[in-house]
Amino acid sequence: MELHFQCSVCGTALEAVPALPQCPACGGPLDLVPTRPPAFPPALLRTRPWTMWRYREAMAAVDLEVSLGELVTPLVPLHAGPYRTLVKCEFQLPTGSFKDRGSAVLASFLRAHCVGAAVEDSSGNAAASLAAYAARAGIQLTVFCPATASAGKLAQAEGYGARLRRVPGPRAAATAALRAYVQDHRTVYASHLWHPLFLEGLQTMAFEIAEQLGWVAPAAVICPVGAGSILLGLYRGFAALRAAGMISRLPRLVAVQAEAAAAVHRAFHQNARTVVPCADPGPTVAEGIAVPGPVRGAQVLEALRASGGTAIAVSEDDIRSGQEALGRAGFYVEPTSAVIWPALRRLHCALRLPPEAVVVGILSGHGLKTAGRTAQSSP
Repeated sequence: MELHFQCSVCGTALEAVPALPQCPACGGPLDLVPTRPPAFPPALLRTRPWTMWRYREAMAAVDLEVSLGELVTPLVPLHAGPYRTLVKCEFQLPTGSFKDRGSAVLASFLRAHCVGAAVEDSSGNAAASLAAYAARAGIQLTVFCPATASAGKLAQAEGYGARLRRVPGPRAAATAALRAYVQDHRTVYASHLWHPLFLEGLQTMAFEIAEQLGWVAPAAVICPVGAGSILLGLYRGFAALRAAGMISRLPRLVAVQAEAAAAVHRAFHQNARTVVPCADPGPTVAEGIAVPGPVRGAQVLEALRASGGTAIAVSEDDIRSGQEALGRAGFYVEPTSAVIWPALRRLHCALRLPPEAVVVGILSGHGLKTAGRTAQSSP
């Protein structure tokens, strides 16, 4: 497997990802440098199973596939706002969240490099997802997590054999504890936020949407944003499709954040080039996007602007109402997914799309993951 990497900040080139997957020169996030143009050969696609691996010519070359059968997730109509709205049901992936796309590719990369043990810091879905794929790959995963994280998600990670290290304090405390551990033990940091191979897998969401719509990009795609991995995966995936001549334009990307942790929303509307993390994020039921700011903040802003998109912030009442409305429509999703409902209702004012526009919303995770906590936090 011949892969090349480059720092997204200073441009430093690397032939391998360090144990801490950051640029050794400046500490910036690393990007995978494509070694071949993306391709979507029709003859091959017609013969392949409907899984995310059908697009392997547009993905990083991996010597093996660590898979739990990641089927193409459906696009289902939803009556929300004035447009033709479809929701992408990512909660139907093996562990119940979109993160399985990134975990599958990252676990494949780690297994190909004979990694036997790794660590990750997560408050929930990433822990469960990476634990499942690490188990599949024969990798012992240790997860540093906030002691207050959802019990259901942590139980799921433990069920896959991950070792949990519960860290008191905010989310940042878990990351600090992990970094100290990596320095002391020289362990591989399998980060869903920092590792470029995780982001590589998320592009497949865009590939599926385009193929499901007959190789036509929707007018807009709306998604929850905390660390920004969904949005960046969509942007890079649609850019690869356009480069390959499969679509003629990018969809307009819309980032949705909780008002309690809306650093991207603030930076976008202030025309900033970088995202300044929230100094003191407030509490939110949408715990999956309750992060001070994204690791790849400048890239998130670039994706929004290059696609002609926007950012929307929604209140806690909006999120709860959205979860209830989606449930009444047959979609039992976690609060992080529910942020798209109020944003869809406000999309006309935000983008002024034509009446015939097709809009896709991303439902990122299953409601069972936070069922107990959601019930306790409801008014």
